[in-house]
Amino acid sequence: RLVSLIVNLVYALLVSVPSKPSVDCMLVQNPPAVPLLIVSRICCWILGYFGNRRRPPGLVFDWHNLGYTMFDSGSTVQKWTKRYEQWMGPKADGHLTVTSAMKTYLQDDFLQLSQNDNIRVLYDCPPTMFRPLSMEEQHELLIKMQNILSSACPKSWYENLTEHQTLFTERLVENGAVQPRPGRPALITSSTSWTPDEDFGILLDALVQLETMITKDPQNERQSLSPLKILVAVTGKGPMKDFYEEKISKMKLENVAVQTLWLEPGDYPKILACADVGISLHTSTSGLDLPMKVLDLFGCATPVCALNFNCLSELVKDGTNGRVFETSQELADQLWNLLKPLTDTGNHNAPHGFGTLAEYSNNLMNCKRWSDNWKSNALPVLKTAAGLVIDE
Repeated sequence: RLVSLIVNLVYALLVSVPSKPSVDCMLVQNPPAVPLLIVSRICCWILGYFGNRRRPPGLVFDWHNLGYTMFDSGSTVQKWTKRYEQWMGPKADGHLTVTSAMKTYLQDDFLQLSQNDNIRVLYDCPPTMFRPLSMEEQHELLIKMQNILSSACPKSWYENLTEHQTLFTERLVENGAVQPRPGRPALITSSTSWTPDEDFGILLDALVQLETMITKDPQNERQSLSPLKILVAVTGKGPMKDFYEEKISKMKLENVAVQTLWLEPGDYPKILACADVGISLHTSTSGLDLPMKVLDLFGCATPVCALNFNCLSELVKDGTNGRVFETSQELADQLWNLLKPLTDTGNHNAPHGFGTLAEYSNNLMNCKRWSDNWKSNALPVLKTAAGLVIDE
């Protein structure tokens, strides 16, 4: 398999890429480190030696994580991969990192680069498909997903809905306008790979604790107000999905419902935009990268509650664009405080458009997009690596 990969890489870098207009620089993402780093370096040298050019193409490594951390801790493979990355890293002409913490680690420790080396932080940005949706767009999606979302809920949540209503939205008969449905449930989304390194049990424990909070809320005695209802939509596939689906089926919840989903690619960004809050359970193997799933939510202006780990603060600003938690109890408390205002009035509360969530969402409205980010941070590194003049 490794030999086949090397052959394909060499063909791509020496045949497919040079067949295009003149290549000034190659940008290579890491991981995967093996064998991509060394193959790309050798191919740049070959293109420079045999090609009709004054110098080899520049080579920039785009550090999304540390490749060796993907292997079992202390294993021989991990030790050799670490040495290989440390040996190959300084041979690049430039570096991009996804966090400031990773840049510092590469410079001061892992690669021991100098302060003058060509390295910059290039934070990931959400693709343009991740954006806020109009109420009309939300209603269209929620009609499409009505049956699957309702199937996880108690019958009382949907049995009196009219043909113009979904669990979350309604179309007014008199003028055709779409608005949030009064008394709607809160919608939480979480995307997971269902793997052991992402402890989904934290969320399930928090939901049990949240159920208790809802049940014991003294406000429930006021007949004019209905208890908070919460639907958690979990997307993704992975090896532990069946295990957790069985656990979910045994949970005795009345005010909280959980539905696992596998969505069409075009519907995934839309369900995030319909949510009141997203949950991130991502932890980093290196402690130096950031979860793309949070960026997806931020592109939709949807706040997040994220499991804390080293350097998360570079993305999630606790109390500004979301909340950060360490335990299931902390998560339950945060969700209660964020979602409880949904029941306080009979107003038509839009997704993440009430209470503190509205403040967090507003802070996300000017989320940086790729075009400006690329020109400001990536392009100067690529031009320097290629030996091109950088425009001031």
